[in-house]
Amino acid sequence: MIFYTIIIPHKNTPGLLQFCLDSIPIRKDVQVIVIDDNSDPEAVDFGHFPQWRGENYEYYMTKEGKGAGYARNVGLERAKGKWVLFVDSDDFLLPSVNGIFDDEQNTEADIVFFRPKAVMLKDRLTSSNRADLYNLFIDHFQQSHNEVQLRCRYFPASSKFFKLRMIKDNGIRFDEILYSNDALFSVNAGVLASRIEARDKSFYCITESDFSLTSSFLKKPGELLTRADAFFRAQQVLLNHGYTLDEDCALFYLRKLFNDDRDSFFCCFERMLKMGYKKELLIQLLFKYNKTISRIKRTLYVFYKTTIPKGFILKDSRI
Repeated sequence: MIFYTIIIPHKNTPGLLQFCLDSIPIRKDVQVIVIDDNSDPEAVDFGHFPQWRGENYEYYMTKEGKGAGYARNVGLERAKGKWVLFVDSDDFLLPSVNGIFDDEQNTEADIVFFRPKAVMLKDRLTSSNRADLYNLFIDHFQQSHNEVQLRCRYFPASSKFFKLRMIKDNGIRFDEILYSNDALFSVNAGVLASRIEARDKSFYCITESDFSLTSSFLKKPGELLTRADAFFRAQQVLLNHGYTLDEDCALFYLRKLFNDDRDSFFCCFERMLKMGYKKELLIQLLFKYNKTISRIKRTLYVFYKTTIPKGFILKDSRI
């Protein structure tokens, strides 16, 4: 019987993929599915594509080039395990995963969160801080039993076990976009899971490199708007299920959009109004956290004809 399906999207990094595959224990209850996202033939020798040595190994070559979200959806259609794990091809599993596989087969939760570790890819020995936030979420859950951060703000799909039946019964799928493809997936799974659990154990290691998507965060064409749109769609799901908006992250995207993409800024500003934010309160929050107050102040007041908040002092009169 297959208990675990591991889904790995891949593009143009066969050496890293092979290292990742070699970190997966060879077990009859594990299925491994690799989906190649239209890799460049100059980067990948398809005649000698990376292999996992276990018997339940499948790999698929897609030509659509729609990104990791599309590749993960292809994998979900072929998953057979009770649990599904999503692994990035430049990350790897720790030896402890073998014992965790033994322990978690009959866990009743719909999602089980584990503590991720993180290292620099250049030597896989130097620690990275990429996992710190998610470990803080687990700390908070274990100390307070408050599930909100794990259900609503743990956007990566990695370092978790998802019950496949819950995913399929609810039709949960990844966004087929280039950035933040797992935000909506994780939020949908988080709010629809009947029960979640978190462990102090680790089985997943994130790598940080100079060429990873997060190493040049928000610097690629179209990335800011794509990520912002994914975030606000995920927030709408949370509001629909009675959760509150992640205010700090929403304001972060608004400030970035104001500086980089004014039309998109107003679009997202209107979205927050429709989500229930009061116009005056939202503008005051933007003032509170933004150093270039005057430009936002002048633009919003002209656009929305909003009165100046009481007690607000304009310290910078430049436009």
